[in-house]
Amino acid sequence: MIRDFWVKNYLSIRDKQELSFLAKGPSSELVAEVADGEFLYKLGILYGSNASGKSNMLLALNEVFHILVSPKSDATKKIDSSIPFVLTKNEPIEMHVSFFANSIRYDYDVKFNEKYILNEVLHYYPNKSKSLFYERSFVGENLQADIKFGASLKLLVKTQNSIRENTLNNHSVLSVCRKAALKEDVAPFNTLHGWIVDNYHEVDGDENKGPVEILKNAYNEPKKRKFYNTMLQKADLNIVEYRPIVEDSVIPAELREHIKREFFSEKMKDKLLKPTVDSVAFVNHSVHGDFDVSLKWQSKGTLKYIRILDALYDMITGSHVYYLDELGENLHNDLLYFYLNVFIFNSDKSQLIITSQETTLLSQDLINENRGVVWFVDKNKETASSTYSRGDSFGLHKNLSLYNSYRIGRLGAKPELGSIFINLDD
Repeated sequence: MIRDFWVKNYLSIRDKQELSFLAKGPSSELVAEVADGEFLYKLGILYGSNASGKSNMLLALNEVFHILVSPKSDATKKIDSSIPFVLTKNEPIEMHVSFFANSIRYDYDVKFNEKYILNEVLHYYPNKSKSLFYERSFVGENLQADIKFGASLKLLVKTQNSIRENTLNNHSVLSVCRKAALKEDVAPFNTLHGWIVDNYHEVDGDENKGPVEILKNAYNEPKKRKFYNTMLQKADLNIVEYRPIVEDSVIPAELREHIKREFFSEKMKDKLLKPTVDSVAFVNHSVHGDFDVSLKWQSKGTLKYIRILDALYDMITGSHVYYLDELGENLHNDLLYFYLNVFIFNSDKSQLIITSQETTLLSQDLINENRGVVWFVDKNKETASSTYSRGDSFGLHKNLSLYNSYRIGRLGAKPELGSIFINLDD
């Protein structure tokens, strides 16, 4: 789980902006004790008008872990996602994240540009006291970075030298364990790296997976299949269960001839021209009998729901962190509440950070009583930079409704739309 995070000079964020998930204690189901005496909010919700910068905070959260675990094979490769604020594009991006892995706290700070990681330092708390994991500074182009290791890691001199030799200026020290054969004393590197890869996910999860692949994979795992069938039944979609099927592929003759003429490999052509396709049939119920409905006839809302169930299963069966952008899009608000409540009341040490336009969430008692899980995002009109304000930072009395306060504009993060009348003559 993430304890706190801040970012500076990234996308629409010029000045340092912070998210903190620290909670005072086990005050509600929204709070998890991630380690002895450490209480964190399991949920974070970002509100704001379109183009305010909500999604950019999710991208920043995703980026700091991506930098930490992703190696580069070539020193000339750029850090592709290095996108500084446009008016300070010559200044480096800075990020900090404090997080937990295997109940151990880690603090990571990094400063980088599109070519190099200029500085990074990783601390950890193996015995509740702060210890150095490693510290690294950029020395110069084509020069080996200056890297120091914490004494508590007990790395052999040979291992330290091997890590230094394999650390290029455009990737983190931790990510070296993915590209170099190291001895047993590097276990702390492998353990942390593996935990991040397995438990901290990309924005919106694995976007490469479509609903058919998600459901087919779940079908082959009895526990996960039961979860999907249960959640589809509870969503009042009139679906009893589902099963994988094979359907005829309908390819218009003109498109078929076009594919044959294109310079695709034969393997690709065979795949595109395959006479059948994998699909899923949903069993629907009626008083006159059950009947099948193919996946291709399902609504956008149902397809969206299927995608986010994949993340929900992970979060209630393990310790995972997911970022879901525009959660609530294409979903009825009751179904959105249901999804979030299943997460809140069935997860233990997982965390869900979302952006949403569904403001009625703010009227829910659990959210109103735990205002620290909400941030309101504004775009400063003078600087064009995004600012993030936590819901408990406005000094609202506990009896005041967060929803009503936001609706009347007391909390900002609302669009100023102007008159509805349009004059095109001037």
